[in-house]
Amino acid sequence: MKKALILAGTFIALLMTAADFTDAVLARVGDKVITSYDIRMATAQEEAALPPSLSLQERMEAVAKLRAEALDELIVDELVWTDFQELKAKMPKEYLQERVDQIIQARANANEERFRDMLHRDNLTYKDFEAEVARRLAIDMLLYDRTRRNIFITTEQIQAYFQGHKQDFAQETRFHIQAIQIPKEEGYQEIVTEIRKQLSLGADFGDLARKYSKGAQAENGGDLGWMSSMAPALEKEILPLNAGQVGPNNLEIGSSVYLVKLMEREGGEEVELTTDIQKKIKRLLEDQESDRRREEYLQSLTMKYPVRRYQ
Repeated sequence: MKKALILAGTFIALLMTAADFTDAVLARVGDKVITSYDIRMATAQEEAALPPSLSLQERMEAVAKLRAEALDELIVDELVWTDFQELKAKMPKEYLQERVDQIIQARANANEERFRDMLHRDNLTYKDFEAEVARRLAIDMLLYDRTRRNIFITTEQIQAYFQGHKQDFAQETRFHIQAIQIPKEEGYQEIVTEIRKQLSLGADFGDLARKYSKGAQAENGGDLGWMSSMAPALEKEILPLNAGQVGPNNLEIGSSVYLVKLMEREGGEEVELTTDIQKKIKRLLEDQESDRRREEYLQSLTMKYPVRRYQ
C-alpha cells in the first residue's frame, strides 16, 4: 500500500516543486486538511541536505519523491491519530512526561527555561509542544500495538526459512593468492621452466616472485591479497587448489604468463543454522509479519475514515 500511496502522490509533489502553493490543500483525512505548506515543512531538512551536484532535473525528481513520501506519511499519521481518538484511548501521563524530558534533554541540555525560549522564538507555546508530543507518541504507540505487539516466530518457521534461503547466509568465497608475472618477451619460456624446476625442488614461492616476477607486488612476494572475483582463467586455476598448492598451469593472460599459488581460502563451506543466523531470521520474519499487519491495518483505516487527495 505504501508504494501505491507514493505513486499516487508523485503528481501532486511534482506540482509542488513547480509552483509555490503556500497553502494549497493536497489531502483531507476526515476534517483534517494537509497542505503543501505542511509538506514543505516536513521535508525542509531533507531537501536542504540534497547533494549540490544534482542537476536541476535530478533535484526536482528527488524533491518530488521526498514530498510524495511525506504526504503519504502525514496521511497515515492522521488516520492512526483519528483511530486513537475514536478508541477514546488515553495517553499515560508518565509516558508523555518521559518523552517530553527526553526532547528537552536532547535540544536544550535538560534546561526547561531555555527550551521554552526556543519554543517562543518559533512562535510555539509549551502547551502546543506537549500536545504535539502527545499526538506523536499516541500514533507511535497505536501503530506498535497494531503491527508489532505479540509477534511470535516459532523454531519451525526459522528452520523452514533457513532451508529455503541458505545461500543468503553463506560466506562469500574468497582466495588469498600469490602470483609470479613473467612478460611474454624473448626467453620467457626458459624463465618459467626454471621457476617450475626450483618450485619442484622446494624453493619458496615468495622468494621466486621477488627474484623473477615483474608484477606490481613482486617485492611483497607476489602477494595479491584476498580476492573474491577474478579473471575466469585464474578462477579455474585456483578453485581446485588446496591452501599452499601452486597451480599446475602457466596462465597466459594478456601479455604475460602467470604462476599462481593459493595461500588461503575462506568461505564456501556448508552453512549451519547458528544462533546468530537464527536471530537474524527471527528479526527478518518479525519485520515481514509487522509489514503485513501494517498493510492490513492501514487498509482497514481507509475503509473506516474518508481520505481524499486533491490534484
